[in-house]
Amino acid sequence: MFEPVMINYKEDILGNLKKLVAIESVAVPDCDIDGYPFGHKSAQTLQFMTELADSLGLDTENCDNFACHAQLGEGGDEDYAAVLCHVDVVPTGDGWHTDPLVLTEKDGYLYGRGVADDKGAALVSLYCLKAMKDNGVQMKRPVRCIFGGGEEIGMDDMEHYFSRHALPTIGFTPDADYPACNCEKGILHIKFTGRTDPAILSIKGGSAINCAADSCTAVFSCDEAAANAMGALINAGDAECAISPVGGSPAESRYAVTVKGVSAHAMCPENGVNAVNHLLTAAKEAGMLTDGGAELFFAKKICCDTNGKEIGIACSDELSGRLTLNVGLIESKDGKTTVSIDIRYPATLDSGGLISAMTQAAEASGVTLEILNDNKPLYVPKEHPLIKALGECYTEITGQPMIPVAMGGGTYARTLHGRGVAFGPVFSDARPCNLHMPDENLSIDEFMLHAEICYRAMCRIATLDLCDE
Repeated sequence: MFEPVMINYKEDILGNLKKLVAIESVAVPDCDIDGYPFGHKSAQTLQFMTELADSLGLDTENCDNFACHAQLGEGGDEDYAAVLCHVDVVPTGDGWHTDPLVLTEKDGYLYGRGVADDKGAALVSLYCLKAMKDNGVQMKRPVRCIFGGGEEIGMDDMEHYFSRHALPTIGFTPDADYPACNCEKGILHIKFTGRTDPAILSIKGGSAINCAADSCTAVFSCDEAAANAMGALINAGDAECAISPVGGSPAESRYAVTVKGVSAHAMCPENGVNAVNHLLTAAKEAGMLTDGGAELFFAKKICCDTNGKEIGIACSDELSGRLTLNVGLIESKDGKTTVSIDIRYPATLDSGGLISAMTQAAEASGVTLEILNDNKPLYVPKEHPLIKALGECYTEITGQPMIPVAMGGGTYARTLHGRGVAFGPVFSDARPCNLHMPDENLSIDEFMLHAEICYRAMCRIATLDLCDE
């Protein structure tokens, strides 16, 4: 039986997690506020982590509000171990049974946006450094916790950080499941743009590209019968729909169709109820869409499945499984409608063929395609010394063997270019944590068990001799 270390820091971790969850640190893409690349709230979380690390007696640096770090041990960039976490979050969305910005404990679980992804793990890693300091852990290299402020919108935070600092010698990110995830699918973000259908006066839905859209509202130029027909089709499925006249009178022949769905992480969009998909599919089936608008293309080719079959990109491999396609955002403006999607593609495939197939399909319907980002897949062989070392730590605490797994999620591990993997904090047999969904949660007991594994893993990578392994 292992001797627990991190239980001594439990109250401090939970107390600071309460403060951190209260910051609605949704990273803002393309933020034009000087000195705040992802907005004020993201920067506020980085400042919080920096000040907390300072108070714990650790060396700190804020890297232009893209990221910050806390370090234990002497040394610079020439040889260091790293634990990478992010403190930005996805939007809270609707459907919560607790206040998403108030850390709530209920029946042994913590609820709040970011508790599992990834604020809880960020604080644990910081206090693991504190525990290593308090216990006088001997190290061959310094250990650095790096906290990013823009992971959920593309990981430009780490690109900036590693433009200022060398890559670590070795590292991991506690932003996934146990055991270690040594294979991550590629992540492709695409924006399609085309002419808005004449029948649609406005449309807007979704909160983030990497979440299944949990709401969508469109205003149609139509009569009451057509609006009700769409509503009936939507309500016959998993989504909920409300119809209301615009302008106060049915005589206006304008009706707002509002669809409520259920959000889900883009790596498993089938677990959600996509409001955009339901709305456009119903509009197509009700005969509301014409060939002159992009919405018909979206309904036929993008919003009809989660595997990319209709747009010609369905595929899979033995290593990481099937491709997934998630519709995250839709918006009309100035006569154009854009749809932004998140694709997780198999680790052994190149994205070039996927992009070519989608471009060809889009152009045939007068729709343009823009690549927002393309994060390449990650694969670290199970024989790698890091995998073996992490496995020893996992087995020491849980008594279970560690068999590396593949996943559709994307983590900072891919920014380490083969020098790191995702490792924890969620146990594979745990109750669903509702990542990117309402009621995000984490078991307190499992959270503290993760803390013990993380502590030992950080001690281990501080001494790991890669040459001899």
